[in-house]
Amino acid sequence: GQGVEDWQRPWFARYTAAVYVVSGFLVYIGSGTYSETNKIGLYAVFFLHNNRMADNRNEAPLIINGYTVLQVKTSERSHANHHLFIKEHVATHQCIEWPQGRTLIVYNVSPYYKEDNMRVLLQGCGDILRVYIQAKPSSAPVKKSSFSINASKKSAQVAYIVFKKASGVKNACKLAYDQIRLMSDDKTVILSGLRAYMEDYNNILDVSRLEKEAEAYMAAYYKRKDESDKRDKEQAGLPDEDGFIKVTRHGKNKGTRRTEETQKKGHDHIQKRNVKNELKDFYTFQFRETKR
Repeated sequence: GQGVEDWQRPWFARYTAAVYVVSGFLVYIGSGTYSETNKIGLYAVFFLHNNRMADNRNEAPLIINGYTVLQVKTSERSHANHHLFIKEHVATHQCIEWPQGRTLIVYNVSPYYKEDNMRVLLQGCGDILRVYIQAKPSSAPVKKSSFSINASKKSAQVAYIVFKKASGVKNACKLAYDQIRLMSDDKTVILSGLRAYMEDYNNILDVSRLEKEAEAYMAAYYKRKDESDKRDKEQAGLPDEDGFIKVTRHGKNKGTRRTEETQKKGHDHIQKRNVKNELKDFYTFQFRETKR
């Protein structure tokens, strides 16, 4: 791991312990005394103990509040580490795209990481079916548009990774903290710095394309609306399975829209009806009030 001295490394500890054991055996044969042999044996035990601690440190995951912490680097040449926080995605409302038990959620994802970079990160854990990267956590995948007014704003993201088997999530959550993982390889490069700014410049909104996408969206909306109105007209006046007739805006039994004007008319009608049905001078107190 990073920051470990040579004498703490597993290979060095094994090699040194073996040397001390052999030396101790030779000293014991040559001198026949136990003092020197015991000293050499203690050195061997010390290095073996450090070897075991180094092995445990390299293999143990770091878990904070249920999240497994990973150290990652953009490439082999990078000297800066970045931390990711992963755990199994558990939601109250299950989503088809994010199946329970096979979905891993990753926090603090760099805005420069793409779907392929997440696959490189978790290669070896299991087969990955889908990768979703979005700005904030949600109960379902956020549908992305090819045009975004916030594309220039760079901030940490969240990723949802769907494995083929549940073992992929478990293997990912057991990854060791001291094992620094790479986010890129020869085939998957991370665009950052000047290259990232050049890509952002090339992705500036095209007004004509934006207008076409807006027109296509509105055309699809009106098409769905016309189909819904047509379906309501065809079903107007027809009873359902329970024998009830649905009141719609179409057909013979169409209802009245609840607008402010119709509500005012309804209130006026109720007031007139109450005045008409009210009995005047019927009670004694009413007669006394009219005489005043």
